[in-house]
Amino acid sequence: MKKIFTLLAFLMVLGTSAQTETTVPDYALIQKNIKDKNSAFYYANLYDRYTKADTSMTLEERRHLYYGAAFINKKNDIEALNKTQVSLREVLKKEAPTKADVENVVMYTADLLKANPFSITIKEYRQHCLKQLGRYEEAKTERAQTDMIIDAILSSGDGTTKQNSIHVIDAGNEFEVVGVLGFEPVGDEYATNGQYDYFTINKNSYNLQGLYFEVTDTKNQVTGL
Repeated sequence: MKKIFTLLAFLMVLGTSAQTETTVPDYALIQKNIKDKNSAFYYANLYDRYTKADTSMTLEERRHLYYGAAFINKKNDIEALNKTQVSLREVLKKEAPTKADVENVVMYTADLLKANPFSITIKEYRQHCLKQLGRYEEAKTERAQTDMIIDAILSSGDGTTKQNSIHVIDAGNEFEVVGVLGFEPVGDEYATNGQYDYFTINKNSYNLQGLYFEVTDTKNQVTGL
């Protein structure tokens, strides 16, 4: 267990739980727990609570939800997803979107979240458009779910060293977390020793030069897969 130093203030600003320590996910234990129907961490139950934006979920439940997703095999229609992404980008490029455009963003993002329910960027697009449509309760749900994702990710490390890197299950979450924490990447990220991704970030009051991430390959860490 390691103390968070530089990122605690951001956690508090974001409204996430004020975590004072971080710990590397125990993937073997998570895999075991999410498959146990008698466990408090049984994945189907956790995911149902997530869809309902159950803010009573503990940090450990949120960690099992996020990191456990690495063990859930999902078959996605890649061609259909690519078409949806293209359609979404086209709408987002419009300088003066109509109400119909905003409604389309809500529709497209719903489809994309079925394939990747933990995309912070997609959820932020969706939250913004729901507010524009006056669907505030749905937007509130998106915000609560996003906080759950952020809680889980930032509980894994503060990113200031390789040893305390921030663990993610999808490389896309790396870019998102950098932005969520109020930083801007400078240049491209690069791999360190083939295991860690490093983002050089803009000048900041914390005097941080960059952040370390680890996209965990659970197949290499956990037996029986």
